[in-house]
Amino acid sequence: MNFVVGLPRAKLVAHYLAMDVGVVTPIKDGMNLVAKEMLICNPAAALILSSGAGTEVQLGNAGFYAQDKQCYYRVEDVTDTETFADCFYKAATESLEVRRGHGILLNQYLMSHDIDEWSTAFLDPSWTHEVIRLTEVKLLADFYQLMDKTCQVRRQIAERVLKGIAIRAHFSVSLENAKASLENSCVHHTHTLILETAAAGDDSDEGGQHMTAKFDITNELAELENDLEFLRFIQSDEINNVEQFVMTLASYHPSGQTAFVDEVNKAFALLTEGDHFQHFFTDRDGTLKSYSCSYPASIQPAYSAVIQAQFARRCAQFCAIVTTSPLMHIGVLNVSTMPEGYYAYGASAGREWYLNPSLQFKDDSVNDADLALLTSVFERLEELLEQPEYRNFTWIGSGLQRHYGHITIARQDVNYSVPKHRSSLLYQAVCKIVNEVDPMATTLTLREGEFDLKIFTKVALSEVNSATAKISGRIFNKGHGIRLIKSKMGLKLNCGKILVCGDSETDLPMLEECLLCSPANVYTIWVTTNPQLQEKVRSLCGIYENDHYVFVSCPEVLLGAMANATVREITIRPQGDDDEDEE
Repeated sequence: MNFVVGLPRAKLVAHYLAMDVGVVTPIKDGMNLVAKEMLICNPAAALILSSGAGTEVQLGNAGFYAQDKQCYYRVEDVTDTETFADCFYKAATESLEVRRGHGILLNQYLMSHDIDEWSTAFLDPSWTHEVIRLTEVKLLADFYQLMDKTCQVRRQIAERVLKGIAIRAHFSVSLENAKASLENSCVHHTHTLILETAAAGDDSDEGGQHMTAKFDITNELAELENDLEFLRFIQSDEINNVEQFVMTLASYHPSGQTAFVDEVNKAFALLTEGDHFQHFFTDRDGTLKSYSCSYPASIQPAYSAVIQAQFARRCAQFCAIVTTSPLMHIGVLNVSTMPEGYYAYGASAGREWYLNPSLQFKDDSVNDADLALLTSVFERLEELLEQPEYRNFTWIGSGLQRHYGHITIARQDVNYSVPKHRSSLLYQAVCKIVNEVDPMATTLTLREGEFDLKIFTKVALSEVNSATAKISGRIFNKGHGIRLIKSKMGLKLNCGKILVCGDSETDLPMLEECLLCSPANVYTIWVTTNPQLQEKVRSLCGIYENDHYVFVSCPEVLLGAMANATVREITIRPQGDDDEDEE
């Protein structure tokens, strides 16, 4: 009869450390991990293995049980008590010096040939329950669920790469299956995904009874392919594998490879000039991540997470992603794949901040009455989107998002698939709701953008967190967000260099706030081909006599420049690291 009693890890390790002889003698293959754990914890112990143990096969094939040298004891037949007892006696009476010599050799081998290598060699990587399976994507919920699964896989990839841990084979299997599932579910010979939803209606002008969501998932497929390429390059032995991978991103530049290389070099030159940045503030969507068909599908690629984290580790001191997206409930934390600790997250334009689970704060200038008005508007917008003629605005772009201090509702997607008159009808309906909730317009203001509508609470004219300031017509922007974290965390923006990255007019206040604090030390990279926005950036920098700016055409260029910056030699020491040898 066999009794199995589990031990807590601390007690199990204590048993390993206390043993003189480790005995792992199953009749059939098994107990492999136990034998390896024994020797990893205590290489000074003798080891007895039966021929039924998988570890014995591995060690035997590696030459550790040869005629001239036997580093462990082997039992051929565990039912032969005499032979078993004799083997046990020899192991127990072996000198400590000999035992330790054998154990160290086995320990070194096991450290170099770990469980990941063993599982890759002996197990089908697609067998594990963690792998994403091939599936048919029919429903909107299927699509979002599949993209969320890729988020979990990408987080594991990023964490392992950054820690230097071996990449598991099932990661690439998962991403390949996810990509194939999406491709197979698209309309034939297109990247168009047509999905059934849970409501009746139609997103076309004609109307109808059966509602479908239509997505162009070119970006999602491209980023899955980028991650598969990244896995191939990151596991290569080439010394310049980072530079090689960066070149694979050139195919996504709108003007081709030559333009990509030229823009990467210009952005890299600016980063090299800055060398090391005391503060790094950046937008996310459109800047570090290409726009997706829908925000829940806007999963950060693993390669992007690794590049951004390495840049934070090597080239900057304090890094923050400042976004207009909410923090949670399909917010920036839900779609990020970077391990915690590399970046702070300023959501809702920096009105709510997340640094780690124990360090979070919000703008306290928003009072309960203002939030109650926003809640009323949000609830009425939810009711509006239940109507068939407005239902499709739930899933395009950012959808309906509730932020801290404002609300966003999408009116158009990046592919301009919504007819103009439908977008205009939505605008009129939203205006009506805002006017009914706040008829005097004392608290709320509606702003119209190209892709969405935003309802803001008005902010105080003086400091953001001043309870006594009078209400103005201004709205909370990313400049206020930087001012908020500067105040809360005691950031000294006038010390050291600052890097600012953005792609839209909502990012201009972020740049202006940094220029106000340290005009000569701001370096900025803008992901835009819009000549009007480029001129606004030039003019803003010109006011402060700053010429440290570069324009690039797509997020892949910025990521490529950041990647190249992480593999160069840093010449300027980060501020705060005092040289103890200096007088």
